[in-house]
Amino acid sequence: MNLRNQIQQDINKALKKKEKQKLSILRFLNAQIQNKEIEKGRKKLADEEIIKLMRKQVKELKESLSFFEKGKREDLIKKTKTEIEILKTYLPQQLSDEQLEKEVEKIIKQNPSVSHQGALIGLCVKALAGQADNQRTARMVKNMVKS
Repeated sequence: MNLRNQIQQDINKALKKKEKQKLSILRFLNAQIQNKEIEKGRKKLADEEIIKLMRKQVKELKESLSFFEKGKREDLIKKTKTEIEILKTYLPQQLSDEQLEKEVEKIIKQNPSVSHQGALIGLCVKALAGQADNQRTARMVKNMVKS
C-alpha cells in the first residue's frame, strides 16, 4: 500500500474515532499533496515526494514550535508537538548517530579525491537523503573532517 492510500485510510479512521487533531493535520497534509499534484499536472505523487512534503511540514512546525516556546504559549506548544508526532509516524526511521557516522565515513572513504568540506557535505546529504536530517549529516561531516 502506498503512502497516499495509508493517509486516506487514517483520515477515515480518525473520522470514525472522532480524533479531531489527527484528522485536522491529516486533512491538511492531504490538501498539500493534492495541491502538489495539481501543480505537477494531475500526476500522482510518488511516496518519496510525499515524504519530502511531510518533512517540509515537520520543519515548519518545529520552527513554529520554537516561536511558541519563546512566547510561552503552552496551548500551541502542546498542539504543535502532537502534530509533529502524528506526521513523524509516516516518515521513515532516521539513522542513529552511530549508523550515520558509519555511512558518512564510508562516503568519505569512497571519495578520497574530494577534500573540500562543502563538497563532502553535498555528497553525504545527497547519498543519505531521507535517512538522516541534512543538518545532522552536515554536522557529522564537519566533525569528521576536523578530526
